[in-house]
Amino acid sequence: MVVVLGVVLAVAFGVMVPLAMAKVPDMATTFDSPVEPDPPAEEDVPTLIEVLGLLAQGVGVGSILAFLFEKMSWFQNLGASAKWWLALLVSLGLPLVAQVLLQFVPADVWAAIEPYWRSLALGFLTWSGGQIVHLVDKAIRASSG
Repeated sequence: MVVVLGVVLAVAFGVMVPLAMAKVPDMATTFDSPVEPDPPAEEDVPTLIEVLGLLAQGVGVGSILAFLFEKMSWFQNLGASAKWWLALLVSLGLPLVAQVLLQFVPADVWAAIEPYWRSLALGFLTWSGGQIVHLVDKAIRASSG
């Protein structure tokens, strides 16, 4: 059960990033040098229950799978058919696991987990922002010469 919860929490970040990014106001896109992004505010982070609710509906599952599986060499070493079946099983399994967790985990457990979720989520969003700035800066440097 702990492993399943850990996987769901790790995968849930893929849903959380678009939700949090949607709350970020538009900013100027001028980058003359590497810029350190501001960390997201705590109120910009969806609650764990919000993220699991979206996962239970299947929202973002494909993006999550692409994000995770593209970085895993064991997945890349699988044949095309095995990749297809595994992606299908996980695409069906994640929403089901999220729904089961939402249905059977008591509210006091969610309340106890929430502060840790917020800390992990804010750390992940900060890392994601840094990765985006790095990619933008890299692209600007490549295009300028």
